Amino acid sequence: MLAKALYCLLFSSALLTTTQSTYSFVYDDDPDALLGSTRGGLWEWDYCYGKPDDTPVPEDPRSLVQPGINEGKAVHFNAYWKECHTDPEAVQEHAHAETCGELREYFYRGEKLMDTGGEGVAALFAGTSYNDWAAAGGISTFTAAQYNNLWKIWGGFSSRPDNFDELVSNRYGSGFDVGRNPYPLPGEDPNETNGGSGQLPEMFTQLRKDDGSWSGRIGVTCHGCHSGEITSDIDAPDLGFQFGGSSATDLNLFLRDMLPLGYLASGVTPLNLTQTRGTNNASAVNIAFLFPDAGLPTIGGFFNILTSGSTGSMDSPNWWNMGHRPLKFVDGLFPMDAPRVDAVFYTPFFGLFGGTAGPLGEQGQNWMRQHGPDMNKWVETMKAPRYPLPVDTELAETGAVLFHELDLWAPERNNPIPRPEGNGSCAACHGAYAPRYVNDPAFLDDPRLEGMAGYVVPLSIIGTDKRRVLTNTEGMTTTGAKNFFGYPPTEDTENDCGPQSQKKIRGDREVGYLAQPLYGVWASAPYFHNGSVPNVWEVLKPEDRWPIWRRVSAPRAEGEGNVVMGFDTNLERAFDTEKLGWKYDRIQCESLPPMVSPGYNCSTRDIYRTPWIQLLMEWIYGSITGTWNLDFPPIITTEHMENRKIMNTHMYSHGNEGHEFTSVLTDEERYALIEYLKTL
Repeated sequence: MLAKALYCLLFSSALLTTTQSTYSFVYDDDPDALLGSTRGGLWEWDYCYGKPDDTPVPEDPRSLVQPGINEGKAVHFNAYWKECHTDPEAVQEHAHAETCGELREYFYRGEKLMDTGGEGVAALFAGTSYNDWAAAGGISTFTAAQYNNLWKIWGGFSSRPDNFDELVSNRYGSGFDVGRNPYPLPGEDPNETNGGSGQLPEMFTQLRKDDGSWSGRIGVTCHGCHSGEITSDIDAPDLGFQFGGSSATDLNLFLRDMLPLGYLASGVTPLNLTQTRGTNNASAVNIAFLFPDAGLPTIGGFFNILTSGSTGSMDSPNWWNMGHRPLKFVDGLFPMDAPRVDAVFYTPFFGLFGGTAGPLGEQGQNWMRQHGPDMNKWVETMKAPRYPLPVDTELAETGAVLFHELDLWAPERNNPIPRPEGNGSCAACHGAYAPRYVNDPAFLDDPRLEGMAGYVVPLSIIGTDKRRVLTNTEGMTTTGAKNFFGYPPTEDTENDCGPQSQKKIRGDREVGYLAQPLYGVWASAPYFHNGSVPNVWEVLKPEDRWPIWRRVSAPRAEGEGNVVMGFDTNLERAFDTEKLGWKYDRIQCESLPPMVSPGYNCSTRDIYRTPWIQLLMEWIYGSITGTWNLDFPPIITTEHMENRKIMNTHMYSHGNEGHEFTSVLTDEERYALIEYLKTL
């Protein structure tokens, strides 16, 4: 299912990427072109397209990103590739593919794990065998009967609504893919109906028994936080459900609804995994760092984790950019070649507890050793969707020149922000994309570095909400290095694949946020690592940012009952093509508990000012792990559910500050840059 779609995408990208032995980078044989995009993905995967299985896989361009690369060039790197599989026996994972055939095998194994509705699909804390002891007997899964009874929790319905599937999709914010992702309706036997007549949104999947038969049990998938939807009335092949795109889900609302239905995993609902729809608190998994790969937790490790602070909300980075980054996550915490931590939420439950869980922990970890690299490789091949609407070519070409050449710190700009490394342009941090600059040795040492972003921008320069970075304390990262997900066998080697923000690894590099590649940026709204800015215009013009806003919801579905609609994903109706982002409403500071409480998390006197009590609470949240999660009212009323759509940037970890250096741009320059970004 997904393989067919991906190959269609890769065929078009193959037309843009040469396969000559020199690997020179061209578009339409024009190395001086200003427009064109490979749309991300994995360079080796594109290279292997159409080639025999025995073709050797060339060097991964990410491995070129080493100390000294691009020294003094326009594009700057200070975050470097680590090869976590130099000793496959030590880490007990597969070595990298040596031939195109082996690479394809990785891909298809990964696709099987990630392809909802398919045989061999994996799910949250269950792996591929939900009833194994290592998965705690399926504690993280729920029955189709429980799922079918969700409407009883919503209220206002006299019977199961005919549009139940649509209402589930909207209420929890996850769309449908074109392929079958079935579940059994009430009274159906899944093995007599090929899984069932219902269609699950992509954040869920029905699992199989070990013999391949349908189980009637449903699990949560990675697509709940990492994939989204873009719909349109126009016929465009790249629209629809976007694997690896911007999520709009509310997992906490789902857990709240499932609690009275007996879903055991809903017991974490009081922790409030997230407080705003479309964001997540995935980095709270840092708590698992408490458990070392061998032995028992230590008192010192416990205090390191306890005092690292609450990680707060984040907006997951796009999958289609992973093949153009040496490090992963918004702060570059781990090497891109460390697949375990990407798939941490698919680890069978007891695998999270390391040596503490004994043989069950080892069994869960062995599952991850076997499957993590496959999942990672599948994800890395994702391609960004093409912008489906008209583009002003002349304006976009002007934007391409500005993106790569305009020095925001030129003397006449009087930029008050400290100057970063590189030539002072957007490309200095985000990478070079246009063939004219990719082939220019003043920009890149090697054209294969096209689109590569490996600059951890110091907090003093980027200035975005610092909570995520500050929770990765030296104590937390050194404790995490002993954890299974920190690759302990590599510790203190040249390719140490533990947390990269450890002082011994990063050296003099300041902590900050890793600049992202910008493929498919048009489809990635909202922006910043916490999703606090609704469109690219406001990224580039900080003074236009409104502190409290709510993205527009889809029109209400027909019928009775307590209906909660998801965000509107229709391009014609809800997308702002001028500002490049989803439309939103400005929210005032008024009594809309708990998101907009006067005197607590906003001020009626000054909408831009954060009240002192919120600042005090931020200090507490930032000092003790988990306090932010616990100190939040439960979701009870429909008003509470709707208020979770509000982005209040005064709240802990939700700040929309930063990227202030683009204040020196003119509006004309911003329009040109936005037009160019549409082409990536």
